[in-house]
Amino acid sequence: MTQPGALRPEIARGDVLNALLGVDEGSALAQLRAQRPEATAHTQGSYDALFSETPATAVTRAERFAAALYVAALHQEPALVAHYRERLAATPGVAGSLVDEVMRGPSAAILPPRLRAILAHANLLVIRPAAATRADLGKLQAAGLADAEIVTVSQLVAFASFQLRVFVALSLLRGDDRTPPADRIGPKDATPSGFTQAQVGWAPWIEPFAAEDASEEQRAVLPGQRLASPYFRLLALDPLVLGERTATDLGIFYTHGGLPRADRELSATVTSRVNGCIYCASVHSRHASQLSGRTDDVQRLLDEGIGATLDERWRELTDLAAALTVTPPAATQAHLTRLRRLGLGNLDLLDAMQAAAFFAWANRLMLTLGEPAPPA
Repeated sequence: MTQPGALRPEIARGDVLNALLGVDEGSALAQLRAQRPEATAHTQGSYDALFSETPATAVTRAERFAAALYVAALHQEPALVAHYRERLAATPGVAGSLVDEVMRGPSAAILPPRLRAILAHANLLVIRPAAATRADLGKLQAAGLADAEIVTVSQLVAFASFQLRVFVALSLLRGDDRTPPADRIGPKDATPSGFTQAQVGWAPWIEPFAAEDASEEQRAVLPGQRLASPYFRLLALDPLVLGERTATDLGIFYTHGGLPRADRELSATVTSRVNGCIYCASVHSRHASQLSGRTDDVQRLLDEGIGATLDERWRELTDLAAALTVTPPAATQAHLTRLRRLGLGNLDLLDAMQAAAFFAWANRLMLTLGEPAPPA
């Protein structure tokens, strides 16, 4: 067993993804990430918030690292498995036998019932997010998790799904050859219908706090109309994580240069279509239509799925986003090569893949904390 404090210093400090990829300061990949400083900084900030030594909710660090390790194992990504295994083993009070059992998942009898429930929920979010129901949150509640803890666990599993896909994107941009996985385990049970560009509402399965009851810390991460949103008030039960997540979102979608925002919204729409998230698809398909003027193409994508007839550029962007969305991710150098032949540079490709990766996070929250509803 690794002793507490034995974590390699280059992982413990600075940017985890850079450390795991061995990105040297001044390298081409470091310079590329530096062109998206907000996304880069707040991806790490989200990690720091989720694994803080002084977290906002009572989910323990051992439970947090165990959930992230299991997510990495489901995705079959060795670098992330090694990282979270090391972090879990370095957590005070964690026995080496528990680390091994976490890799087996919720069926491991030696695990505490609360941790088994957390890992079962992680399995659901990774493999079958669109199949989640209110009863699945009831299982976490029955295992002793309070509402704020359920939000933290959901954020953690969704973030780990995002972080892993950013890792894949960066490894491809570095030039790594990646072989498509032999078996695709997810997403399963994603709905093939019901997608629309019309406005859709969303109803939470956990009652969020009332707007007038928000603390100053919660108000700080709920600017403008977000205070009126039950979704964002629910996420504000863990305000530090929500603040970093929002900043990551803005750093990916609202930056100058690189991939046109219409194409980033296309990537978000494709990911949402693959995962079966009707709400996210409705919002971001509208953005894609408004910014591109291609309402019919976007609707065809919603109606027919990722195999819909599209022009060459959108076809290749769709294929890349879809390949990054499945579990384990199936994106390869061939996807990037085809887009480079169409004139896209590395910053364009980073934008496309980070947009798709972010909706691996967003979809998993929307699909598993509530359900689409008629707009208010």
